[in-house]
Amino acid sequence: MKMPTRKFLLSVIIISLSITAVLGIVAVLWTGLGETGAKILGSAIGVDVASVLTLCCAGPAKSAWHRAVQVTGILSACLGVVTGLFVIWRLAAASGLQEGMTRTAVVLFLLAAASAHASLVLAWRTYNRPMRIVVPATILCTAVATVLIGNYVVFPGFAPDRGYLRALTAVLILDALGTILILLLHRFGPPQADTVTLTGPAFPWSAESCEGEVGQAAEPGHGAVDGERGEGAGLEVAQQEADGQVGADA
Repeated sequence: MKMPTRKFLLSVIIISLSITAVLGIVAVLWTGLGETGAKILGSAIGVDVASVLTLCCAGPAKSAWHRAVQVTGILSACLGVVTGLFVIWRLAAASGLQEGMTRTAVVLFLLAAASAHASLVLAWRTYNRPMRIVVPATILCTAVATVLIGNYVVFPGFAPDRGYLRALTAVLILDALGTILILLLHRFGPPQADTVTLTGPAFPWSAESCEGEVGQAAEPGHGAVDGERGEGAGLEVAQQEADGQVGADA
């Protein structure tokens, strides 16, 4: 799947924000926008939100899992804005279908927001030990918070007890803490790799290649030196005469 370019998304965001600003100024200076103006303003806000979420999911992926999260966020944002526009322009007010479609649009935007958050976290990830613990834990908190918040949207009249709200608050705090830690580790954390590789003009080899060359040198037939005779393969000892050669004293 070809990802949308950042330049295109930035253009859409700028146009949508401009429309939103103009309509907001019109609503403040005049008595009101009217029904059509209110629909245009709602549509522009929906496009703004979807464009920002899509922009967060657009970019180079570090792994197949990262790419799957990006695709989920982009599809959810696109489907959410399409559903929202359908509710705004095509459905009659106070209808049962409108309520169901509105809940669907909110759930899609919620999924897109969670995917955008996870996509940014995976983009900031570096391959060191602290990141291997903090990144999965933060993504897990994001998923749990999304499910807990989504219950309010999916189930009409959902009224949990105080324990549910406390659990949701605790998960949101852990999610925020994990995101802050990832930002700090990305900026000030240890190197990305746990092993050191010697490369460059002065060191045109790595640690693995050095180990392989040492092992090959220790094997017979790779220039190893005979400890008893003091000679290597294809070499003669200075005091030993070659085979078939007669000494001068004979």
